[in-house]
Amino acid sequence: MRFTEHFGENYCIWELETKDPSMMMKARLNMLDLKVNFQEVTPRGGARWVAKPQPYFAESQRNFTIISGQTAYLKCRVHMLGDRQVTWMRVRDFHILTVGVITYSADQRFQVLHSTETDDWTLQVQYAQPRDSGSYKCQVNSDPKIARSVYLSVTDKSQLEALISMNFPSSENNGGYGTHITGGKERFLQAGSSLSLECVVTHTQTAPATVMWYHDDTVVDYDSPRGGISVQVEKTIDQTTSRLLLSSVETQDSGNYTCYPVLAPSASVSVHISNDELRAAVQHPEGVGAAAPSRGNVASVFTLMVVSFVFRCIEGT
Repeated sequence: MRFTEHFGENYCIWELETKDPSMMMKARLNMLDLKVNFQEVTPRGGARWVAKPQPYFAESQRNFTIISGQTAYLKCRVHMLGDRQVTWMRVRDFHILTVGVITYSADQRFQVLHSTETDDWTLQVQYAQPRDSGSYKCQVNSDPKIARSVYLSVTDKSQLEALISMNFPSSENNGGYGTHITGGKERFLQAGSSLSLECVVTHTQTAPATVMWYHDDTVVDYDSPRGGISVQVEKTIDQTTSRLLLSSVETQDSGNYTCYPVLAPSASVSVHISNDELRAAVQHPEGVGAAAPSRGNVASVFTLMVVSFVFRCIEGT
């Protein structure tokens, strides 16, 4: 019996060969999500998939909140797509916006961003307006068809600025609302690292319509030439969480960062960024995004799965 393995960029392939050529098996494991597909090799050297790989969606953000005039990026990641196509549809009028990389809308603000090197099919909505708010569906023409819905909320900038101009007490409970940024009041980082701020808004009434982030006196622009800025929003019955992420920070990113939920108290944190590695302190764990699992950890999981696969094959011989 011979056992070999091959590694690609996003997958690894295992081959198990016994004395009986008809029992040679090949397994392909996607390293991104641990999904396995087996391939059976016939005595004559041909091969066939035991089950045709079916496309499926990776877990990703479903709710997106932006300000009018900004660009929305609605993400959809599809693994094992094969020869199928990804379609984006606007749910309110069942209008097909894109099929593959082709736009089927007269509104050229809609466009799909896709690279052959990734499984991402991101719907881009430029100069988003409040009328663009609503549900959008990413679907695949597989059998059976699969679909994933996301929701876009676009807040009118002029109305938002009028609301924010009102003076709400900072970091206090107010009218059933409470706001705080997790971690300490000050953050110290080295230039080139990433800054992650998490603002939690608790509410006994209606959730705030949107949560704004300010850098000193300026609204954080997610589409600024700086790049590397993203926000994720999660809402539950009694809590709204907004996470601001800035990658590759520089000294000019230092300053006061304020979380402004509409009609709720605000909360602030002071960020200090230094080019001096010896003087830059480590940011609090609460403010740093979790590190991605190392290739070694993932490889360990793969090893356990392969061993189990080998034993099952041996028992069947």
